[in-house]
Amino acid sequence: MDFLGMSSYDLLFIFYVIAGVISIIVFLVVLGFNMSTKNFQTTNLYFNALLFLQIIYVIFTITWAMGYFKIVPNYMFFLRYSKMMYFLAGTYVAFCWFMYVEIMMGAKFSRTKKSRMIIGIPILIANVFVVIISIVTTDVKITKNILVSISLMYIPSAYILFAAIYSLVMAIKHKNNRKRFITYGFFPVGLSVAAILQVLFLELPIYGLASSTLIVILFIYKIHSQVSIDPLTGINNRAALQKYVYEVKNKNIYVLMIDVDDFKSINDNFGHLEGDKALISLANTMKKTVGEVKDNCFLARYGGDEFIIIISSEEEIDIDSFVSGIEKDIDINNESIEKYNIKVSIGVSKVSNVDSIFDTIENADEKMYKNKRKKKSRR
Repeated sequence: MDFLGMSSYDLLFIFYVIAGVISIIVFLVVLGFNMSTKNFQTTNLYFNALLFLQIIYVIFTITWAMGYFKIVPNYMFFLRYSKMMYFLAGTYVAFCWFMYVEIMMGAKFSRTKKSRMIIGIPILIANVFVVIISIVTTDVKITKNILVSISLMYIPSAYILFAAIYSLVMAIKHKNNRKRFITYGFFPVGLSVAAILQVLFLELPIYGLASSTLIVILFIYKIHSQVSIDPLTGINNRAALQKYVYEVKNKNIYVLMIDVDDFKSINDNFGHLEGDKALISLANTMKKTVGEVKDNCFLARYGGDEFIIIISSEEEIDIDSFVSGIEKDIDINNESIEKYNIKVSIGVSKVSNVDSIFDTIENADEKMYKNKRKKKSRR
């Protein structure tokens, strides 16, 4: 059927191009806004890489469509190499999603540059293999090769599947961050479904439209989440604390106020930048301690060099062991710091039937300062 002198293939190609251009504009807008924040944390760099790869992917789906709909004379060339390029971009999209999700969830194996490089070896080897096959063969249907299928589909799917399973496990373990873990972990699954539908319905630009829509949704969620995150330490801030105290409802609730001893001396002797590093190191240490507790734990930066932990459970809590665990983990972390040792004073208070949680926070704060004064009097 012709419309305005154009065949159905011409119309489908125009639809492909319009959808692709819209997707690229969306990715560029999000990328530009995200880069303008001057946030050079590893998670943000992976998010930017993800957006860039999405743009590359959509560009090559458009050039592939030029061959598929026979818009250009040498359409077999476009089919062959465009397919190779957008499949390669797609595999790295899967890898970047995996790394972004794992780093966001604090996975130990994703913390160092060396470990991240090792994790990326399967994708690198697989893609080198695909490039070689694409060059030496004239068959445009290279995905029928079982080894190519493993490289292009099974390996990237394994990254996505692992991220989803890990996020589910983390969501079960950490009730207070359940929504965050599920959102970041299962978001790539939506992209995978869109990719499968794209393979089944080649003539429709499903992936480009779906991925741009999902990216916008994730970016909005990301911006919303940052309102509740302390920009220095990456843990919850006072705004998140205000929200949490109205949600916690368990029977046994303890509040711990934690303050760094002689923090001013670290700033005075080693500079404020080193002081910031000390706060980040302490926050990461306590995040590890909190993460090992099965009960519902909430960690936030209360202000300056002061932190707060709220631990709650339906069962009785061995709060002394929990406090000892924090102090032990801080001592272990001090072994990796050459210039100084981080010491803290901790005040603990339990929510009673009479007091509100805000009263308990105040009581814990008073006990913490009392412990701090005791330490100074012993010197």
